[in-house]
Amino acid sequence: MRTSLLAAFSAVAAVFTVGLSVPALAGPANAATATVGDVRVASFNLSSVASDSTASGDHETWRARRPVVASQIRRQRLDVVGLQEASQSTIYASHLDYGANQYMDLKNAVNLDGADYALTNEYAYNCVKSTSNTNCVYQDRGASLDNRIMYNTNTTTLVGQGSKLYSAQTDGRTKRYLVWAIFRMEATGKQFLFTNTHLDPYSSATRQAQWDESIRLINDLKGALPVVAVGDYNTSKFTDYAATYLPRMKQNGYGDVLNQAYAQPYVKSPRTESVAHAWISSFNNYRRDVRPYAYEDARGKTGNGIDWIFASNTVRVKQWAVVVNVDPTTLAIRGIIPSDHAMVRATLTLP
Repeated sequence: MRTSLLAAFSAVAAVFTVGLSVPALAGPANAATATVGDVRVASFNLSSVASDSTASGDHETWRARRPVVASQIRRQRLDVVGLQEASQSTIYASHLDYGANQYMDLKNAVNLDGADYALTNEYAYNCVKSTSNTNCVYQDRGASLDNRIMYNTNTTTLVGQGSKLYSAQTDGRTKRYLVWAIFRMEATGKQFLFTNTHLDPYSSATRQAQWDESIRLINDLKGALPVVAVGDYNTSKFTDYAATYLPRMKQNGYGDVLNQAYAQPYVKSPRTESVAHAWISSFNNYRRDVRPYAYEDARGKTGNGIDWIFASNTVRVKQWAVVVNVDPTTLAIRGIIPSDHAMVRATLTLP
């Protein structure tokens, strides 16, 4: 992590001295109503442009999927979104239209219709020559490969940012990072720490070690700031070690925004005040019919997604949603499927 960014964080932490408190909750009728003080956050695994070589059937190429991804980001009025599998490589340039790599291509596509989104960090690699890792001479630029944070510059101001390479990695596989940023909401002046990650999909032991490290890093960074931690954790609530990590996140001060529990399809004590398409799991594997990965016959249950949003226990959660354009009659996803993961989104009110 760069010392200048840590200095910025220290300055922020020094002035953020107001004690945290649980806000009064509005009634159910107002649960999903957006107000000027809300923060709309999301996690979105884009499915890398590198997968274009195997695209077939309902798995369309990135060029076909990109307009749907960009539209969802704009239509959900996101303040901040954690992106996974937003390729940093320039070798797929022939598959792109608006940028040298996938995350730049997406950022510029989102802004085509007048939006003003930015990335917290546009460096591709932590190298002196930041656009390539060939013969890399190391220089910490806060880069985080395909794991990125995008934010709406009209509603949020970036205060500080950085990334940390996990110590635990699977040899020969994509390196995994925790990427972080501190934001200030323009409407309220309130600040929060936002983190994004994509835990290793190949080794359970590595994945758990990375999760432990992410908790330590967040605790080192947060100071008195509220936390929003999102990402593809490659873990459902039925994964055996979820019995350890879901309580551990809550014990460290930032639990799941739904308050899901290990191996429990029903949320007994919901934290969020409303939900949308919660019965559908976030990972779809490009399957148009949602029934194989949903509780269509028991919609009071919560799907077994692997994409998570955690937030400080003092944060009010007004809504949580799986963003999916599903036909309620046929239970099929309409149009082009944007990714093999659905976006998960939460509307929060900071303390």
